[in-house]
Amino acid sequence: MRKALGVLVLVLGVAALGWYGAKHNAKRIERTVTDGASGAVAGSVHGVKTFVSGRDIEVSGVADSAEERDDILGILDTVVGRRVVRDKMTVLASASPYVFSATKSAKGTSVSGNVPTEEARQGIAVVLNHDASALKLASGAPDAWTIVAQEGLSALSKLVEGTLTLSDKTVTLSGVAKTPADVEAVLAQLKDVPEGYTIKSSIDTLDDGKPLRLDLTYSASDGASVDGKLPEGLTLAKIAAALGLGSVSGDPATATSGEPGGVLASLQKFAGWLPEFETLTVETEGGGFGKSFAVDGQASPGADLELLKSQLADSLGDKVAVTVEAAGDLPPEGTSRVNAATGETEVMTAGYWLPQMNFTAGYGQCRDQANALLDKRDVNFVTGSARLSAQSLRVINAITALVMKCVQSGGLHVDVGGHTDSQGDSAFNKDLSQKRADAVVKALRERGIPEAAITATGYGDTQPVAGNDTEEGRAANRRVTLAFTQ
Repeated sequence: MRKALGVLVLVLGVAALGWYGAKHNAKRIERTVTDGASGAVAGSVHGVKTFVSGRDIEVSGVADSAEERDDILGILDTVVGRRVVRDKMTVLASASPYVFSATKSAKGTSVSGNVPTEEARQGIAVVLNHDASALKLASGAPDAWTIVAQEGLSALSKLVEGTLTLSDKTVTLSGVAKTPADVEAVLAQLKDVPEGYTIKSSIDTLDDGKPLRLDLTYSASDGASVDGKLPEGLTLAKIAAALGLGSVSGDPATATSGEPGGVLASLQKFAGWLPEFETLTVETEGGGFGKSFAVDGQASPGADLELLKSQLADSLGDKVAVTVEAAGDLPPEGTSRVNAATGETEVMTAGYWLPQMNFTAGYGQCRDQANALLDKRDVNFVTGSARLSAQSLRVINAITALVMKCVQSGGLHVDVGGHTDSQGDSAFNKDLSQKRADAVVKALRERGIPEAAITATGYGDTQPVAGNDTEEGRAANRRVTLAFTQ
């Protein structure tokens, strides 16, 4: 009995050892097969996967080509310990030619065409800053495709708008850049693409890269036009507003950068002087813009050229070089026009442009018209003298037109009165006021007012219309008046 029991124990022990050995060996073989299978697909383009059960291998995923699938299966067949290899791979479709394109517009950048790997898709998405799901996964991409595509997209991003196309190893980039410097930056992005690729580019520019320039031409008869190259944001409408004109013509180029504030401020200084000129040209000097100007003008008939030049130069500042000369040939007597700066209809009379007066001449009407005119426009003189200021031409012409109508149609006589404030010696003030009244009368007679129809009287400080204790009051008292008699 004891002997039989010993034999049974021995048999069970041997069986247990056999089972343990078989079980342990199976696990070892499965690990070996698993390691071999993983190594076989480690270099697959799209991350082919393997699953090992015992000694059986199942391989699934996307093979980049039939060649890659055959290579993987061939390596799996050599795995030590494997029994069966089950192929569940699909082969990726191939594209020929291999085309990828991207289009940049104001709405963003869109892509289409093929992409060789999901990793490449992710890289393109990073460059675009949005997903690239529109791209179709396909094999057949040339070497270094991903690098070239990303560099091409970076170049495209530097354009205002454009299209990038990769067709096999030909890279075509077209579109619009802001400046020639941007074109250089775009092409520099593509200069290091791998050997074997062909680069074709066709890029226009919004800005020719030349310096900013303003050429303004003004005519009292025809208005203003602008040529040159303006900074971004400076429009003809803004120039017209700065000059006080209804409109400005021209077709200047526009830069993609710059600051218009400086030149607008300079042009605003011209606005008050345009009525004194027949023609005026304004040009930036030396390629500068808003920094230095050259002004060349032909003054309206009757202007004090020396004074006009000096006062205009003082008004515009030392950045502006001013030239003023007399107007050239004048149109025939009776010619009419609308002055672009004032909007008034003017008639050439005795060599001067006089505004057209539309009212019925009579004592009351002439008095009211004169008061309204002088309330709106002052006759100014150089301080302490009887010399008319450079900007008194317009009001002198208007007074002439008014007085001429009242004299010729109304049969009236006019006395031009000169008035001063109370500062200084009264005798000096009276003498100065007389000289100023005489200066106005002289200008009116030069424009055709009959000598017998007009006189001058200096009242000095004897007829104030405001207190002399403030500057505003003194300014109101320094004036010219028109008094009509029948």
